[in-house]
Amino acid sequence: MSMKPMELSYQEVQGIYHPQIQVSREESYDKKPLGKYGQMALNYLKEEHINRYNYLVTEGILLPPMHQVNEEAWERMEKLQDQMLQEEPIQDPTNTYQTYHHREMIRMRAEEIVLQEIIFKER
Repeated sequence: MSMKPMELSYQEVQGIYHPQIQVSREESYDKKPLGKYGQMALNYLKEEHINRYNYLVTEGILLPPMHQVNEEAWERMEKLQDQMLQEEPIQDPTNTYQTYHHREMIRMRAEEIVLQEIIFKER
């Protein structure tokens, strides 16, 4: 029983050859950057649910759900921030520091909700 060597294609970027490795069944998912929340979900899955992670990798279906998580998380963040800004409007819009601080606090609260509702959800 002889094993034939794996054939890889390479892409040259600034004089350096990078192997073109396809992780997903669909090449489009491999070329698209994962995004902040997709990467967070991937890391969570890898650290907390290693068996599920390994299954998804071997089946070639890991990246599509992570891209979906990223999109869901950004949409939820936007909705939560808008909702919180309506419930707690900025007191003095002329005060740049206060406006920035208020928006940052809302962003942090919204992100905490998104982490619990979407990122750390079992897939």
